[in-house]
Amino acid sequence: MEWRPAEVNENRNYKIPDRWLHLYYYEALNILFRFENALRLFVYVVLKREFGKDWDIAALGDGITIRTETKKRIHQAREHGYLGYSVSSPMLFLNSGELTQIITSDGYWKHFAPFFRATKAIVLTKLQEIGTVRNSLAHFRPIKQDDVDLIKQNSKHLLIGIEDCLVQLTSITDVVPTNSEDPWYKELKTIGNEHLKTDLLCSRDQRWIRVQLVYKIPVLRKSRPTKYPNFKVGTLRTDQILPLFPAVRETCIYLSESTVHPSMGDDLEVKAGKSISMVFSKSTLESSLAAIADALKAIALKVAAETELIQQDTLARGEIVEAKNISAALRDGTSGSQYWTFNTESLDTPLAEIEEVEYWGQRWHFTTDFISSTSHYPWMPSSVSEDEVPF
Repeated sequence: MEWRPAEVNENRNYKIPDRWLHLYYYEALNILFRFENALRLFVYVVLKREFGKDWDIAALGDGITIRTETKKRIHQAREHGYLGYSVSSPMLFLNSGELTQIITSDGYWKHFAPFFRATKAIVLTKLQEIGTVRNSLAHFRPIKQDDVDLIKQNSKHLLIGIEDCLVQLTSITDVVPTNSEDPWYKELKTIGNEHLKTDLLCSRDQRWIRVQLVYKIPVLRKSRPTKYPNFKVGTLRTDQILPLFPAVRETCIYLSESTVHPSMGDDLEVKAGKSISMVFSKSTLESSLAAIADALKAIALKVAAETELIQQDTLARGEIVEAKNISAALRDGTSGSQYWTFNTESLDTPLAEIEEVEYWGQRWHFTTDFISSTSHYPWMPSSVSEDEVPF
């Protein structure tokens, strides 16, 4: 047998062998993949907001919970861990039928209903119709072009509110006004020191608060002046925040970090900061303010103490601060200009290193069209598509 591959030319035009499946099969796969993963993300967000640390004891029926069932599935997957990517989020081990069951169950529907513009009966019917096409494709039964049109239409009807929820949740960029009288703002705004500062931002709909911790990266050692200097710098160990500070893990919706983008001064001094964002439901932040504030204050104190430690001894390592190496290169630009580029990959925290479902990896945000165009999902250690190139 001959398995002919697709071909791509230098202009990114693809040639698909005629013997491959009809193109609409791949269109259906793309829609269903994105639909199901958006649903997973949405269900997690709602359950975590409503039930906090006990979000995963949501029932799947017959005494089975998300926690008990997905533990078994994760264990089974690891028996063949050499296949595919290693993932640990329980949400990635739930299928669309189980997600539908959770959303439309008598016990949980009241929490999901505000995000749908239809009755439970209609939502259930549309989810079941999508599930039928999904199962046909998953079990390699033939599908029709009309089936693709159906899942497109049903997805649009069902995901309007979900899209808005996910966009609001991942695009929190509005700075909370400095004259805010909210008790949580007054309590949190002063947390910080010379090494760490706290920024407070809110979503447009005021439902979500992003607490951004910005670490001023210290330069511990640098090489002699050259076009390719190396630096030893301090950085935050993002992988330690959730296990060390359970009040954050139990109350936040997710934690993410931003890629470090240094700048080079005329004196060849590197300036950079590493940002870690914790997103909370505003209602949770208000009800658990004391515990969250205490955790953030403890983080700030620990960061200060451990930064001073590695400044005195670059071979030392704290629980939340450590030393890493980065490099820079002076490049030739146009018209005789020059500019610096940096390699800071050592400062990034791979998704695979953190098992907590609250860690979502690198921070990103969308203003629209999250569901049908994102190239990265939380809990997945690789991209699922190319980033879309604007026309």
